Amino acid sequence: MNEEINTVNNKLEILDQIPVGACVLREDLSVVFWNKCLEEWTKISKNQIIGSNICEHYPHLNSPKYLSRLKQVFEGGPPTIFSSQLHKHIIPSTLPNEKLRIQHTTVTAIRRFNDSGFYALLIIEDVTDLTNRIQDYRKMRDRALAEIEERKQAEQDLYEKTKELEQRNFELTRLSQMSELLQACLTVEEAYTVVANAAESLFPNLSGGLFLLNQEKKIVEAVASWGNLLITKMVFPANQCWAVQRGKPMVIFNTEPCAVCSHFNKTSAQYCCIPLLAQGEILGMLYLVSHASGVLTQAKQLLALTVTEHISLSLANLKLRETLQNQSIRDPLTGLYNRRYMEEFLSQELLRAFRAKKPLSIIMLDVDNFKIFNDTFGHEAGDLVLQELGIFLKKNIRGSDIACRYGGEELTLILPDAPLEVARQRAEHLRQSVKHLNVKQRGQFLGSITLSLGVACFPEHGANSSAVLGSADAALYRAKKEGRDKVVVFSGTNTPIPPPGMLK
Repeated sequence: MNEEINTVNNKLEILDQIPVGACVLREDLSVVFWNKCLEEWTKISKNQIIGSNICEHYPHLNSPKYLSRLKQVFEGGPPTIFSSQLHKHIIPSTLPNEKLRIQHTTVTAIRRFNDSGFYALLIIEDVTDLTNRIQDYRKMRDRALAEIEERKQAEQDLYEKTKELEQRNFELTRLSQMSELLQACLTVEEAYTVVANAAESLFPNLSGGLFLLNQEKKIVEAVASWGNLLITKMVFPANQCWAVQRGKPMVIFNTEPCAVCSHFNKTSAQYCCIPLLAQGEILGMLYLVSHASGVLTQAKQLLALTVTEHISLSLANLKLRETLQNQSIRDPLTGLYNRRYMEEFLSQELLRAFRAKKPLSIIMLDVDNFKIFNDTFGHEAGDLVLQELGIFLKKNIRGSDIACRYGGEELTLILPDAPLEVARQRAEHLRQSVKHLNVKQRGQFLGSITLSLGVACFPEHGANSSAVLGSADAALYRAKKEGRDKVVVFSGTNTPIPPPGMLK
């Protein structure tokens, strides 16, 4: 044994000079070589360990996971490696900081020098610094990857926030444009077009419509729509919409039959109805619908509320403007145009007729024996007769004609493009039809109504508005003088046609 140990030490003396641990084991696991590096690491001298079984010093090497692999080496098999990741301390040794060295061990078979068989040469590298550097690198890498992910997430969040801000900016700009256009609208019909165009761009993935209550507040009707998925009735009773009934927004995602508005035709979509409110009055509702889930988001609902506020205010202002305009140009009792509007309209139509070389006729009419209605039934009955007559005339004239209250019970019809004979026939039709008008006051029949009518035509009977009106009035006077309930056409001499500047 001693001779063998001496031989091995002489042959492997150079391993004392290398900065790694080197140990040679016999098949019985006795130590035959232990280099100076291992002496330094383990504080076990050669004299203490050579010749002894290594398991006496390191019992863990007696475990099957080591013995089975060492056996292959002793049989001359290929080298085996005990990785530092799994076998960090195959020959435990401490560092100055009292921590164990992390070791990477390679076991190689070397042929015995004196007889057949193999030794196991253990080359043990201290990879503590390398492992620590690898671990530090991995930590740095993980931190870097985490920072990259955080940066990516931050960039994504910034991108999403930027897109959201861009969307908000677009919506604010579009809302501002819609408000400006609504303020410039002269009629509610113009406003409906503005709303439809704005809503289509503000709610690109939603279909919808603007629905308004009728004057009696009983029927809701679509006045504007956008998209191709309304799936709702276009006209329905007001009590079929919860939003109109309650005056509060109605948003449905999971369309339960008990909660869905009756005007809604299907149950597979999400929709919302938002009431149009102005000064405590419900004007109608804004309707939005989508088949896809997640489209009608909270942000879109808030936007819809804002849009509805703008629409409500604008429509209320337009209706007020139309009411004030009607009050300024219409007679409050009969609902017909007043004399001031008639004079402006007649001047414009006479100028147009002059340029187009077309006729314009005027019918002046008066209720026969109107004083009897007032004296017999009171002035309230007289007002009722004029009201019913106003309704009668609106129903019996063309859309291009206008009916006006000239003064008292005297009314005027202006018939653009109507020749004298056509005007006479229409006057005769009115004279006969009005007799079928039954006017009742508190259930009491006020008696039949008859009319006296005078007809005149431009340019035959006058070159300007005053002349034509005077001719029609003269014909009316003659109809009354000749017994009333009669149509008379003016028969005065023709008047020369003046240039356009004289048509006043």
